[in-house]
Amino acid sequence: MKKNFLRITALLTVMVIMTVSFAGCSTNQVTRPTAASVKTDIGDVSFTFTYGQLRQVLPADQLATLFENTNKKTDDKTVTLSYYELVSKFGDKEYFKELLALIPDSDMAKFTKNQQQVLDYFNGLIGDIKANGSAKVSYEEAFWVDYNGDILFLDGAGNEIAGQDELRAAFRLFADTSLKNIGNYLMNRSQDEATDYGADLTDIIYPLGKDSASTLTLSDLYTDTNKDTGIVTQPIYSSVVPTYEYDLDENGDNAEDENGEYIFVPTEYLRVVNIAVNPAEDSVMKAFSVREKDGIMKEFDVTKNYFVLNSFEIGFNPCKIIAGIDATTDNMKYVTYEKNMVITANITFTGAFAKYGTVTVVFPCTSSLTYNFGWQTTE
Repeated sequence: MKKNFLRITALLTVMVIMTVSFAGCSTNQVTRPTAASVKTDIGDVSFTFTYGQLRQVLPADQLATLFENTNKKTDDKTVTLSYYELVSKFGDKEYFKELLALIPDSDMAKFTKNQQQVLDYFNGLIGDIKANGSAKVSYEEAFWVDYNGDILFLDGAGNEIAGQDELRAAFRLFADTSLKNIGNYLMNRSQDEATDYGADLTDIIYPLGKDSASTLTLSDLYTDTNKDTGIVTQPIYSSVVPTYEYDLDENGDNAEDENGEYIFVPTEYLRVVNIAVNPAEDSVMKAFSVREKDGIMKEFDVTKNYFVLNSFEIGFNPCKIIAGIDATTDNMKYVTYEKNMVITANITFTGAFAKYGTVTVVFPCTSSLTYNFGWQTTE
């Protein structure tokens, strides 16, 4: 009897040990997401909207997308969006103005008061990369002409000449050939030829050939008012966009709060900085570069059977800079410089179009240069 009791006791002990062991193993295998935090506070502002507010403005499908992780969609449920998210999701919609009208004036005032902080932050980060080669750099550049009816052909007195449509068609056909070559001319380095850490970036990061990067001041920035909507575009703003993951319970299932809603953890923060630059050349050249005119002239030699480029001048429309920054480390991930130009060229038609002689052609074009940055890990 005593032996049986000992055997039963031993068996129970083994079962308890195994149960505890398996339970511990299961718990240890659950890796819960780690919450991230923003490293530098530059007064980023996000706006909170209720479901009840938004359902008066947004179409049903857009509303459903914003609240897709909410089980009980009552009017008091809220969603938080940065200005960047508002613009990227709804900026081209007819109801965008109504959406912005939901934001209290006090919140909008907070949003607009940190412009100097944002500019100092951007200038400092890009300046450090250029001065110290603190990141690996690869880049890609593109160039295109806007053919949406904005090309004008003018006579010596500056008046539009007859046959605009025919001239536009001819210019587009033959200019495209040259522009492909100009695109190749712009690409000094292919994207997969990244620099190494500590490289000299004087001739790689804008402005080319200068020791410093952006020296923009607030007076160099451009404020625009949309003529159709009356909405004022902020000259510079910073938005922090979080990436969320489901929180997990001890069993590895999606954790829920007391109301049965899933719990989310912010695991990454991307800070997006948007800057609009005045079209004045002095302002543009504080952050951008323009290629040598002689090189561009040479690329147009291919069109000489149709027209000859005699000379040209470069003007500017408002230019843009968009930077994506890991807000948990302040490491810049990318920055795009969008240089919006207006070319005024003197050309002489030849061949079948020689009857038009020498004219002035004015056309908009864009050069977009994106830098991608790689950083050393601390692991």
